[in-house]
Amino acid sequence: MTGATVAAFLVAELVGLHTPPPLIAALTALLVVQATLTSTLLNGVQRVLSVVSGVTLAAVFVAVVGLTWWSLAALVAASILVGQVLRLGPHLVEVPISAMLVLGVGASGAESVGAGRVVETLIGATVGMLVNIVFPPAVQTRYAAQALEKFATEIADLLTDAAAALAAGPVAPEQSTRWLEDARRLNRHVPRVDRALAHADESRRLNVRALRVPAAGRGMRAGLDALEYTSVSLRTLFRAIDDATRERTGVQEDAGYADTIQRTTASLLQRMGTVVREFGRTLTAEVPADEAARGRLRGSLEALRSGRDLVQDLLIGDPRSSTGLWELNSALLTTADRMLDELGPARTPAARPQVSGARQAAVHAAQRLGIPRRLPAGPAAAPPASRQGAP
Repeated sequence: MTGATVAAFLVAELVGLHTPPPLIAALTALLVVQATLTSTLLNGVQRVLSVVSGVTLAAVFVAVVGLTWWSLAALVAASILVGQVLRLGPHLVEVPISAMLVLGVGASGAESVGAGRVVETLIGATVGMLVNIVFPPAVQTRYAAQALEKFATEIADLLTDAAAALAAGPVAPEQSTRWLEDARRLNRHVPRVDRALAHADESRRLNVRALRVPAAGRGMRAGLDALEYTSVSLRTLFRAIDDATRERTGVQEDAGYADTIQRTTASLLQRMGTVVREFGRTLTAEVPADEAARGRLRGSLEALRSGRDLVQDLLIGDPRSSTGLWELNSALLTTADRMLDELGPARTPAARPQVSGARQAAVHAAQRLGIPRRLPAGPAAAPPASRQGAP
C-alpha cells in the first residue's frame, strides 16, 4: 500500500500535475490496493466510475443552476441515485463528494478541477492495480488451512479435557455444565473458517502466485462440513453427560457400575478427540493424500470403532443401563457413529476426487457393497442448523 501510494504520486508528477500536489492520485492508489487482486481490480473500477460520475453531474449543475442550497440538495440526491444504479458499493459516497468539490469552485474553475480530479483518479487507480499485478499478494490457502485445523483442535481439546477429568474421578455439576457451554460455542467458529476458505479461493483468482500453491479444493469444504456435523453431535453428548452428572439417577445404588460408566466414557471421549485431531491434520497436510497422515487417521478410527463396540456390549447390554443412564449411553453410541461416518477417510481430499455426481454415487454404492458401514443415528442427511439459518 505504501509503495502504491508513492508510485502514484511520482507518476502524477511525471505527467505534469504539480499544483496542487497530486495527493488525490496517491489517495486513490492507497484506497484501491486490497488483499486480493480481484478486490483491487473491482475497487479500481468502482473508484474511477464514482469520480467520473460525480464530476459529470457537477459540470451539468454548474452550467445550469450554479451553487444554491436547493441545487446542493438535488446534486447530492442525484449522486446517490447514480451510485446505486452503478452499484458502486463502498465507493458510492465518492460520487456526491466529487460532485460537491467541483460544484464549490463555480463555473470558472469547474472544468479544470473536474478534469484534474478525473486524471489523478485514473492515475491512482491504474498504479494501484499495476502494483498488485506486478507484486501479487500472498495466496491465503495456508491461513485457511490453519483456521480449519484450529477448529478441529478446539473440538479435540474439549474432548480430551473432558476425558482426562472423567478418568481422574467424579465430576462436579459445574464442570459438566462448563463442557456443555463450550460445546455450544464450538459451532460459532464455523462462519469464521468458512470466510477464511472463501477468502483463500478469492486470493487465487488472477494471481500468478497461485500456480505454486495448491488450492483448498472441495476437501477442506467437505472437512468443514464434517467438523460442523461433529460439533452439533457433541452438544447432545455433553448435554447427556451434564444431565447424568446432575441427576445421578441409578448411580448411587451401584458404585461399581457408575465407575465402569465413568471410565468407559472417558476412554471413548479420548478416542474421539484423537480422531478429530488426526482428521484436522489430514485435511491440512501439505501434500494431499499424505499416506502417513491418512494411516494415523485410519488407526484412530479403528480405535474409536473398537471403543464404540465395547460401549455397546458393556453398557447397552447391561440391564442396569435402563435405570437412568440410557440417554448417556445412547448419546455416546450416536456420537461415535456420527464421527465414524463423517470423519472417515472418504472425507479426506485424496479420497474425494472431483467427479460427476452420477459417478460419485456409483462409487459410494460400490463402497457400501464391499465395505459394510453403520448408519449414523438421527437424520444424517439433514444439514446442521447453522447452515439452514435456524436459531
